Amino acid sequence: MKAHSPSRHLVIRGTHNIRDLGGYLTAQGTPVPWRQFLRGDCLHRLDEGEPERMHFEGLRMVIDLRTAREVRDAPSRLARQRGVEWVNLPLFDALSPGALAEVEVPDEGHPLLAMYLTAIETRGNAICTILGRIASVRDGTVLFNCTAGKDRTGIIAALLLGIAGVSHTDIIADYAMTQTLIPDLVTEFLTTARAHGGDVEAYATFLESPASAMAGMLDHIDTNYGSVMGYLDHIDVPTHVLSQLQIRLGVNG
Repeated sequence: MKAHSPSRHLVIRGTHNIRDLGGYLTAQGTPVPWRQFLRGDCLHRLDEGEPERMHFEGLRMVIDLRTAREVRDAPSRLARQRGVEWVNLPLFDALSPGALAEVEVPDEGHPLLAMYLTAIETRGNAICTILGRIASVRDGTVLFNCTAGKDRTGIIAALLLGIAGVSHTDIIADYAMTQTLIPDLVTEFLTTARAHGGDVEAYATFLESPASAMAGMLDHIDTNYGSVMGYLDHIDVPTHVLSQLQIRLGVNG
């Protein structure tokens, strides 16, 4: 996690999909600083010693976007790490793997896009709270995670990169990268769904990371609000929160 040796995918034992948002070019042509913001999957399987190592290497806050039930069933191993503030701020219950397993797949368009747009349009208060907590950390690394590090985490990552003016192309590529990192998690989720008699074929669709889903979400934001910043103004994210996030993202506002 150290800044002198940046790497997008962090190899942390017991995880699959912890990645750095650093290095992408902002609207000002400068790179987002490394080791400011990490996106990740579930942290309940961290190997012994990894929580301490992550703190030693700069981790100061973890924002767990999972539901209260998910947290109860798979407690984060960083929740009790000394020196790391852990907070559970659920983004959208319907984007949990368990809930997605029960969703019927529509005939047209990728089903994840509809879920993402529902989150954008109905979870403004939660997004405000999450961004506010991220902005409260002035020094050190903030990690936000869900179960696979794909849907709920992907929405927050896209909004943060949007604040910095990172191109849609890079935001979409960052989202789609998950597909290459979580095949073992996908197998696990499908095995569980099969054991419970779920529609495994339909569920598998929700475990994809299609570029079209993130592209559609960004297009929706642009069409309806002008930009990510326009959307965040619409949901009343305070100016001081946006300013602090811009500082951490390496832009001057």
